[in-house]
Amino acid sequence: MPPNTAVQSGLNPAPPSQTGTSPTKPTILIVHGGYFLPSAWTPFISMLQTAGFDAVCPRLPTCGDVRPPTATLADDVKAVRDVATELFQAGKRIIVLAHSYGGVPASEAIVPALYSSHGASAGVIHLIYLSSWLIPKSHSVQTVLDKYGYLSHVDVDINEDGTAVAKNAPDAFYNDVLPRSRAEALARENVTHNIMVVGGIVEGVPWMDVQSMYVVCERDEALLVRLQRGMVRDAQEAGGKVRVVTLESGHSPFLSRPDELVGIVGKVAAGF
Repeated sequence: MPPNTAVQSGLNPAPPSQTGTSPTKPTILIVHGGYFLPSAWTPFISMLQTAGFDAVCPRLPTCGDVRPPTATLADDVKAVRDVATELFQAGKRIIVLAHSYGGVPASEAIVPALYSSHGASAGVIHLIYLSSWLIPKSHSVQTVLDKYGYLSHVDVDINEDGTAVAKNAPDAFYNDVLPRSRAEALARENVTHNIMVVGGIVEGVPWMDVQSMYVVCERDEALLVRLQRGMVRDAQEAGGKVRVVTLESGHSPFLSRPDELVGIVGKVAAGF
């Protein structure tokens, strides 16, 4: 398995004259989804850099792990928290952009010590959940599934060793990516995921304290709209600071509608 390192990272950024980035803008900490790798985000990261943002996407160890898998949710949490901590210690303001399963380790990783609060000039200033799992305190993906049912069209094949693959990734993850040949090529890059993470209990709910945005993907086949909106409603009813915007997109707008998603990031960074 490749090492758990960040790609296209802002941890060691090139000078602004080379990347177009501005030190005054927040750094975007991307937390990728379960069947993805950071490389899926490389084109989007390039667009963020063109727009003046540094960005970093750490590898989640449960994605594309050895077989049988050895990494756990705790390993994913550590991968995100380590990068967030390094950015914080470097004096960076941070916007967390969590996609799909990435919302689980992101929520657990972003502890109060990493918030930008009480006048601090560094730390997490906003969270963006992109068609993401938004788990209540002391719950898991599984308990959310128990409540709402399997509101997904992902055809998951679970292997005997505990790894899972999406058999219909072109339709579930890339249904609005054109041409179809590109969707099929992207699907071939998807990896296995450790199915055991669905039972991992989440205690972190940074969206209760930090201003957050949930991007509802209206054409999503992986997390259906009713599930997305149900999780948002639960968070808001619990007192969470979660606003909603919508995209007329499938599960992966960073590939199918990247300009619109960059625009959302820009508006968040500007404080609306």
